[in-house]
Amino acid sequence: MQYAFVLGRVFTLSLAELFSYFQIRGIDISIIDASPEVLIVEVENQLDTQKIQRELGGVVKILRIIDHLPKRETDSVNFALQNYFKPSKLKTDFLKNYKGKIQFGVSVYLLDSEVKAFGEPKRLGMYIKRAMQDSGSSIRLVLPEFNSLALASVVVTKNLLLDKGAEICIIAGLKDVYVAKTLVVQDFEDYGRRDYQRPVRDDKQGMIPPKVAQIMLNFAETKQGETMLDPFCGIGTMIQEGVLLGYRMLGSDLNPGAVAGSEKNLEWFRNRYKISPGKFHVEVSDAKEVSNLVENLKKIGAFQTISGVVTEGYLGPMYTKYPNQPEIDKNFKELQELYIASFQDWLKFLPTKSKVVICFPSYKHKQGYTGFPTLDFITKLGYNHVDLMPSILADSMPFLRLTDRKTAIYDRKDQIVAREIVIFEKV
Repeated sequence: MQYAFVLGRVFTLSLAELFSYFQIRGIDISIIDASPEVLIVEVENQLDTQKIQRELGGVVKILRIIDHLPKRETDSVNFALQNYFKPSKLKTDFLKNYKGKIQFGVSVYLLDSEVKAFGEPKRLGMYIKRAMQDSGSSIRLVLPEFNSLALASVVVTKNLLLDKGAEICIIAGLKDVYVAKTLVVQDFEDYGRRDYQRPVRDDKQGMIPPKVAQIMLNFAETKQGETMLDPFCGIGTMIQEGVLLGYRMLGSDLNPGAVAGSEKNLEWFRNRYKISPGKFHVEVSDAKEVSNLVENLKKIGAFQTISGVVTEGYLGPMYTKYPNQPEIDKNFKELQELYIASFQDWLKFLPTKSKVVICFPSYKHKQGYTGFPTLDFITKLGYNHVDLMPSILADSMPFLRLTDRKTAIYDRKDQIVAREIVIFEKV
């Protein structure tokens, strides 16, 4: 069976997360094609797409490939599909016979930036609508707005396309066209609830989004039921996302106010999502001495083994304008001292081969990003630096936006301090 995964805005992280997710769960895939918009794979067995979508922070939609058609480079997408969408085909593979009006939408995703697809969703959508109307169906078409080629997940959900019809997706390359049907979309409402409805927020210092926390947790490649540590837990985002992914979570922070906020948020989270007792614990502790907390919890029979560390480390000062080089150098010097002491402490309880997935600061400017000049201060302690994506995969996807040291940057348009996501493994 063939599936397509529509990728999030930071597509490099989305792809890396997918490959980590497949690997830890033993799902063998063959890559059919990939672009910054979509990954097409073939698998032997049917996937539980509802479960997978819930557990992937970087995937917007999961599609099932219905057909693969050849296309000449000079042909438009519409021309390549002019004889494809017959009413019988539409009713069999895409649109069920609902009582009342059928709702459907059309999205186009590109495998190559040279494919000309402007206006194609409307042309294809109108062709499908007329074909269904001629066959006697009552049907409503939903199209992308603002010259976009694809429907956002919020539009798919709010128009009930997956309940009362379908989203028909076209994945177009220069020589290939894939026709697909959307199976599930990202639950934007639930992500918003977990982010904005919590009682405590910290907009001044900045908070890692739940989607990015999910991505980082999947990079740890740890089995469900094991315990993960966030030693810079802040207001608890990583803790709640880890619990939802099936981990036991231990959180700590040097700031008592942050821990108090985390406790309030996690109490809200526990009640809202009906989380059973014993799934998480948060406590005040210095990241440089968190081994003491781990040891004390072991003595009372709690959280016996820490299988990995996943954290948004302290990023230093937040800025509204780009800092000068002396400020950046000072920040990196102070942060290096913090992280040397912290990573040394974590060696005391982390098992061999366990991973540390962490955000480091990277300052965004017009020419790119400025991050730590080197990560040798970590690897010299007894860790290996792990590439975000295996080189054999990265080499096959030249469009990836990896740094020179094979990490990836997550940023937002209005932020000066971006997050460089780095993976280490204890030797």
